Amino acid sequence: MGRTSVALRRPGEPVLAKRIESGRDQAEQLIPLIGALMEEASLPFASLNRVAVCIGPGGFSGIRAGVAAGRGIGLAARLPVVGATSFRIMAAAFEEMGGVPETYALAAPAGMNAVYCQILARGCRSLSDIVALPQSECAAFLEGKAEVLAGPAAASLSEKGFVSLPITAAELRPDAATLAEIAISLDPERDAPSPYYVREADATPQTKHVIALETD
Repeated sequence: MGRTSVALRRPGEPVLAKRIESGRDQAEQLIPLIGALMEEASLPFASLNRVAVCIGPGGFSGIRAGVAAGRGIGLAARLPVVGATSFRIMAAAFEEMGGVPETYALAAPAGMNAVYCQILARGCRSLSDIVALPQSECAAFLEGKAEVLAGPAAASLSEKGFVSLPITAAELRPDAATLAEIAISLDPERDAPSPYYVREADATPQTKHVIALETD
């Protein structure tokens, strides 16, 4: 769902962020990107108050890599780790733009001619779960329940005639800078850093050539 990004927020200072544009091998570049961010900030991980990660939905490998990295840093530095869905992050960014209607919907690509959708109310309040739908079923899910449609799949749905809602903020993407801004409002007990896939992951554990481990 776009680019890999990392960000650091310090009170009273602008958010420091680094990004990798969409493409292959983003997961492999995540740890070096985090290291570069912390080096630029001249901060040790132990000085952080918490770690926040995007838990999805989105690309399965990217979500797994991000959650694993966040958990690993939290464990090593003894920090609380929290998670936010990509739609919670996009909703916060959308509302930051101002002029938000009472109700709105977000849509993002889900692959295989499907999209992830959610309906929300002003204040980032969820009016529906995040669902994965065929493009042809989006109108029935959205029409009459949201005033506008935003997000990275919004323009495509409109251009293909699948929805008739007004389109806004089609350039919206989940970004670490927004996540850094809302991280303090996330609750480690409620907002766990666990992958949020919506549908089943497209990878299965290896079952061949398994090495058994003995335990005492």
